[in-house]
This record gives sequence, structure tokens and C-alpha cells, in this order.
Amino acid sequence: MILGQAELHNVHELLDDPGGAGSICCRVPNDLRVTLNESAKNNALQATGCEIRFNLEGPEAAITLQSPDGPTLAEVYQGDFFSALHIVDATPTRITVVRPESEADMRRVTPSDARFDTGLTRVVLPWRPAVRLVSIEGDTSLPRPDQAPQTRYLAYGSSITHGSTAVRPTGTYPARTAELLGTDLFNLGFGGGAHLEAGMADYIAGRTDWHFATLEMGINVVQSFTVDEFYNRVAYFVTTIADAHPDDWIFCIDIFPCRYDFTGVEKCQTFRSIVAERVLELNRPKLVHIPGDAMLRSNNGLTVDLVHPAPAGFEEMARNLADIIRARRT
Repeated sequence: MILGQAELHNVHELLDDPGGAGSICCRVPNDLRVTLNESAKNNALQATGCEIRFNLEGPEAAITLQSPDGPTLAEVYQGDFFSALHIVDATPTRITVVRPESEADMRRVTPSDARFDTGLTRVVLPWRPAVRLVSIEGDTSLPRPDQAPQTRYLAYGSSITHGSTAVRPTGTYPARTAELLGTDLFNLGFGGGAHLEAGMADYIAGRTDWHFATLEMGINVVQSFTVDEFYNRVAYFVTTIADAHPDDWIFCIDIFPCRYDFTGVEKCQTFRSIVAERVLELNRPKLVHIPGDAMLRSNNGLTVDLVHPAPAGFEEMARNLADIIRARRT
């Protein structure tokens, strides 16, 4: 969405903070959000994958953010070049952006296949908790179409896709996958909330701004759904999106290695089989099943909860996923 002379990437709309602290970034239409399960309803307001993008026209610009629910981190990039890391907490945090003294040299060394134009400022918002956007100040202009990747990747899934346990906003596996592939990213991960609702399937199917997608399915409902419930959800979710995007690659990811595998929960493997079988049944040329263990191959890539990947696990997942996608799309 556009706000003044800045683009709010991966933000569908802004909601007023009930406490009056500013605006909350909502990643899906709010009328869809309120129909989702409680986890997705809440976590759609966490700005994973969201960025404030603009060109600096004056001497400086300032972004003020606030995080009432605890301290978190925002990153600033100039194109692909890292600039700064900022702690955002309950006190309004002013992030001042100035033109780098080394800008001319940066442009000289920017590779021809860079993802982002070096003149584009990107303030990458925290993946958690829900931050408040208080203000954007300064003389800025909107990004030009040629300043960002023209190929866009949409990632749907659980807290693992959302980025849980990532140290920095750009450390999630979808963010790193997009970086490795040279694409832009729409992150639709919802911690605890990937319940494969029909409304979410319809929303993703109806979007025309993405060129390939990953759908991570299973971990959030393996304890709460019956086998039949999961089959029906997967059937509608995958079929609806694949029908609407026959020319776009769609990668269906089943459950990553997790504690249920180590404690003998057979339903976990059954859920994996359902994802694989649905892809096989549909038999579409650009619909692909990816086993979770093809991305996360090492158990010590997990954190101590044996569900969420550690930062090293995220990096392993991103590199393996990027290899799989690259091989299919080329």
C-alpha cells in the first residue's frame, strides 16, 4: 500500500491502534482477518516481511515506530546494503535515515543483478510483536517500479514461515529464500494460525501480484484436526490456489522434522502423506510437493522446543528451498 510518499510493502491496510499509539500494519484485508482463527487473527498484525520503502529526496527522513508489547528489532537497508539495526520498544523510537557518504562508491560496486536499487531506502519492520507506525517525516518519493525485483514470491504457513526464533527480520527462511533467488517477498506466515481456511485460500488465489508460492501445511493443526478435516482443508486450499494460478509454480511443503517424529506421533506422517497425495492427485505441471525434511535435513537445526528452527536451521532451509525452486523455474 502507499502512504504519502512511501510504500508499505506487504501491508494491506493500516488499523488504528486502540491505545492511540499510531497505526498497526495488517498483512491481509481486515474483513478477512477477523474471520480467521485467533492465532492468525492476532498474528496478521505482526509485520513480518513488511518494509517501508522510499527514495530520499531531502537531507534526511525519520520513521517513528513503537512496540508496546516488548522490545524488538528493525533493520535499515540502502538497496541491498545493510545500514543499521534499531531496537524498538515501548518508547517511540525515531529512526533517522540520511544519504550515505559512500553512495557513489556503493553504486559503482553494486552488481548488475542486485535485487534492489541502491538509492532505495528500506526500513524492514520487526517480525514480532505488532509494532505501531507513528510517523514518516522528511522529503521522500515513492519507489520506482525498476527499483525492486519484478518477480515476487508469496509464502504461506505457520510460525516457522512467520519467522519464529529468527534473530533479525531478514533472517526468516522466506526472507533468505527470496534474497537467494533475487525476488521480492510477500510473507503470509501466521504463528499458530496456518489453519488453511477457505477464505485464506480464496484470498491467495485472487491475488495477481505473485509469481510463485510456497504453502507450508500441517504443523499448526496436527494436534487439533482429524485426518479427514486436514484432508478436506488441504484439498480445498491447494486446489483453489492451483486452479487460479495454472501458470505459476506452487510448492506445497509438508511438516518439517519436529518433536512429534521423535515421540511416535503417527498422525504427523499421515498429514505429510495427505499433502503429497493431493499434489499427486491434481497432477499439475507446476504444482510440486516438497517434503519438509528436504529443506531441514539436520535435527540440530531445531531449537530446544524441537519444533521451531534455530537461525542456522532457517539458513539451511532457505538454501535448500532456493535450490529446489531454482531447479524447477529455470
